[in-house]
Amino acid sequence: MLAVAIVLGAWVVPSSPRARPGWVLYDRYCLACHGASGDGRGPAAPYTRGAPRDLTRGDHAWRTTATGEPPTDDDLRLTLRHGAPGTSMPGFDLTPSQIDELIAVVKAFAPAAFAMRASPIKLGPAPAVDATRGADLWLKAGCSSCHGPDGRGTSPVARAIPTPPYDLTREVLHRPRMGDKRTAAAWSIATGRSTMPGYAGALPDADIWALADHVVALNAHAIETRGLSDRAIEADRKARLAAARWPGNDPDEAVVWGGPIPPQGPAPASLAPAQASLSAQQCARCHNKQVREWSPSLHAGASSPGLAAQMLGMRPAEAARCLDCHAPLAEQRTDRALQSQGLSCAGCHVRAWKRHGPPNVAPSLLPIAGYPLATLDLYERADFCVGCHQLPPRTALDGRPLLDTYREWLEGPYMKRGIQCQHCHMPNREHTFLGIHDRDTFRQGIELTARTHVKGGAVTVVATLANIGAGHYLPTTPTPAAWLSIELLDARGKPIAGASDKLRIGRDIYFDGSWHERSDTRIPPGERITLSRVWRSGRVAEAVTARIVVEVHPDDYYDRLYQLRLAGKLSAERRSLYDQALARARKSRYVAEQRDLAIKR
Repeated sequence: MLAVAIVLGAWVVPSSPRARPGWVLYDRYCLACHGASGDGRGPAAPYTRGAPRDLTRGDHAWRTTATGEPPTDDDLRLTLRHGAPGTSMPGFDLTPSQIDELIAVVKAFAPAAFAMRASPIKLGPAPAVDATRGADLWLKAGCSSCHGPDGRGTSPVARAIPTPPYDLTREVLHRPRMGDKRTAAAWSIATGRSTMPGYAGALPDADIWALADHVVALNAHAIETRGLSDRAIEADRKARLAAARWPGNDPDEAVVWGGPIPPQGPAPASLAPAQASLSAQQCARCHNKQVREWSPSLHAGASSPGLAAQMLGMRPAEAARCLDCHAPLAEQRTDRALQSQGLSCAGCHVRAWKRHGPPNVAPSLLPIAGYPLATLDLYERADFCVGCHQLPPRTALDGRPLLDTYREWLEGPYMKRGIQCQHCHMPNREHTFLGIHDRDTFRQGIELTARTHVKGGAVTVVATLANIGAGHYLPTTPTPAAWLSIELLDARGKPIAGASDKLRIGRDIYFDGSWHERSDTRIPPGERITLSRVWRSGRVAEAVTARIVVEVHPDDYYDRLYQLRLAGKLSAERRSLYDQALARARKSRYVAEQRDLAIKR
């Protein structure tokens, strides 16, 4: 009976990754890069620094075992806990049991590989640093044949390797580590990786440590870059990733955004009249709360007068590409009333008359017989938004596409905590989609600090604005701009001439047949920008107050564009649309924060 129980027990042990308890964690933290199939082709893969690992091969570089052997669980724990520096793989602050659940999912993608025995290599203790000897060994041990004598990875052999070595002088060492670079380099040399053989047993441990010292010396001035990698840009130039398309490969989820939304076709006879409509007004009969939240949103206003005015001057194919995001339903191409609803309920939720939405539907939304519903985890992941909030890598300007919000989130502090776009922009599944156009939302993302100082008759004012709440750059797109300004006031509260300064915060771009960038002063997540000014002359002695202001123009780029277009020759229809658009852009401006500080002498 005991033997039978053991066999039966083996039958019920979940074998597929999705059957593992850790799949929920994988979906939240890992799927974006490694994909639903674990093949490294997740929706975020085109935007990562370093290609996501194909977990189905069971070939893991970061291990303490010999070449051809799988990593130990401790090796996988180190990677999940600390990430791979210089790549998009972050370290995850998860509990030990959650880490173990994720490890079980990773191993389930390659059960045959992990069925092999893993025997950790023993590496002797680190001797005294000897980079000079390591430089000599670099040539004698043959490291330079692939990595090059200077470590730049540009040797003739390197160009023939499927995965060429990276530039050790520019890129930080990728190996996950709790401690120093030296230990990380030594283990990579000992165990090998990719096409590089492991040298444990082939070289004395002392030589491995000396080589590690030379690698650390080569890597001394390497820095982590925030722009897109050349690999990602070149790969996209070949693949031509489509804008407004979800770039994953899960067929069930690709139904939503994986390609142009096909016409719904005739509505099934089983649907009631309200269900057989694509109008948000009919959706409100059952989803009144969601439609009330959506109605004043930017999604509802995506077919704005400014867009309409620009589309009048476009070729049909170009205009159609705009509608892919602004009014994505096929029926919106010909139905102007439906097009005016912008990104509506059906644009996100209805395909071939079947509803699609997140799991765990609210109990208040009673199931309706004959009205099919498909639940997808995609609706609760940030990559749901990638098609319209991220441009392809090949469009990069100075290493960053003009729309780079998804990649900023991917590289920021929120992704590794499992915080998705929906957590901030659709809290509690609200359909408000609040962002920089909403003063309160912007203020939740910033922290303003300021101080004044007087010495020798000179007045110093320092104002600092920090991005404490946005999981992407602040502001994220080139459309908005914020100004951090300082102004000295006299005893009557009047500005003192010549005693003011301001700093534009945003990505300042222009187009003259191609895109150009004047400056990029946006604030990355968790970082800050400072405006500091000293006044020594003029009427500075009259200053009693320093006024610090944060003013936001959510539509700054379009404000300037509309003025430029209105200065030219336009049809009456286009002029009217641009007039409306300019008025809306200027109406969106607001003061996010104002602070008056006394100047104490």
